Amino acid sequence: MTTRADFAALVADDILPSRMPDVGLLRAYLAQGCEHGDPLCLSFGETWDQAPAGLLDHLHERPLHAHGYQLSMYGLPKLRKVARDYVVSSHRLEAVAQPGRDFEVAATWTGTRGAMFDFGRYLLDELGSDGRVPVVVAAGPSWDYEGVFHTLGYQVRYLPLRPETGFRPLAGELQDLADRITADPGQRLAMVVVNAQHNPTAVNWRPGFVAAAVDLAHQHGAGLLVDDAYFGVHDPEDEPTSALRVLLSRLPGAPPTARRRWLAVRSLGKQFHCNGWGVGLMTAEPATLDLLVNRYRLHSSLMYGGVYQHAMADWLADPASTAFLAAQCAEYAAKRRLVDRLFSARLGYPAGAVHTGSCTSYLLFALPAAYAGLDDGEARFRDEVFARTGVLFAPAWPWPYAPTAAPLPYMRMYLGPGQDVLTEAVDRMVGAGIEHGMPVSR
Repeated sequence: MTTRADFAALVADDILPSRMPDVGLLRAYLAQGCEHGDPLCLSFGETWDQAPAGLLDHLHERPLHAHGYQLSMYGLPKLRKVARDYVVSSHRLEAVAQPGRDFEVAATWTGTRGAMFDFGRYLLDELGSDGRVPVVVAAGPSWDYEGVFHTLGYQVRYLPLRPETGFRPLAGELQDLADRITADPGQRLAMVVVNAQHNPTAVNWRPGFVAAAVDLAHQHGAGLLVDDAYFGVHDPEDEPTSALRVLLSRLPGAPPTARRRWLAVRSLGKQFHCNGWGVGLMTAEPATLDLLVNRYRLHSSLMYGGVYQHAMADWLADPASTAFLAAQCAEYAAKRRLVDRLFSARLGYPAGAVHTGSCTSYLLFALPAAYAGLDDGEARFRDEVFARTGVLFAPAWPWPYAPTAAPLPYMRMYLGPGQDVLTEAVDRMVGAGIEHGMPVSR
């Protein structure tokens, strides 16, 4: 468990203000003496302290030259080669595409967010300007695509995911949204985001929907961003949909432009509890990847982080990493069942009010009915629960950028901490009278 001393080191800075709501809440809670015990941070997708021991062992084995610039803008060659084999095997690409011809892999060291930003810049140059506003389509609630692409001049439009459909995206509704965009003379469909292990709904998208999204992008000459942040995090009995495999299998019959207007990113920090390393993977058509790393990336970053890249290369080649992921998938499945059971038995949640999903490290639970009808219900409930328990949740939509879509009366819960922490969180809520039928605090 991350202690109050750990949180103090993270948030107790002497420069103010902090713009992150969670930081403000944590600072106030620490200053008041942590009345309810150590903060239980179930909002950030971060544990800070659960990197696998085997991965850390490899970190201690780094060569001296890892401390300097690594010279290749594709990332450390050792990691890139291991990662390419890892992408091929984990996505089962052998029968649908050939590495070096259809795609190539590079490492990231500034996180996949930076890779998405560079792809957005590349795509604007590739599409050219015709006076229309380029539009990114993503399923919502979503990760912060708004923050990545809005500053580049894109508008982000959302395909709404609704509880009555189990938060599953529908191909017909995606087509309707694309039709509305293309019917507007001032807009053009520029990019489609596919997040097949969806954050934060934890729904594994069906291959048929992913294929429809790929075909839609090809039909309109739009780019495709495959966000595989949680591809390796799913319930053991589930077969995760590989959006990358679906994409590559549909390229042979696609227009020539479609073969270069795509990028797949995969976070390794999400899988292995080391987000702060910034290590991830980029997969793209070889000529596109060349431009992304040797032109666009070079505008903002030289190649560093060799210490982490060496450790990750050795870890991916270590059978212990496969065993770790398998155990983690089983543990997440157990935690989904635990939270569903505890919310029902102890917090009075009716059937269906906890949406457990089957992938990622999140689940969603409905706001208490009294809060659901308020414009600021999510923020009020979050603040109230934290003040009374020291348990910090997050709205379904992320901070900091307000989405151009309606709010959703659900909270997002991070399942990274152990079952003991999740149980303690519910214990505190019970003790404070937090339940599904609670009134709004005055």
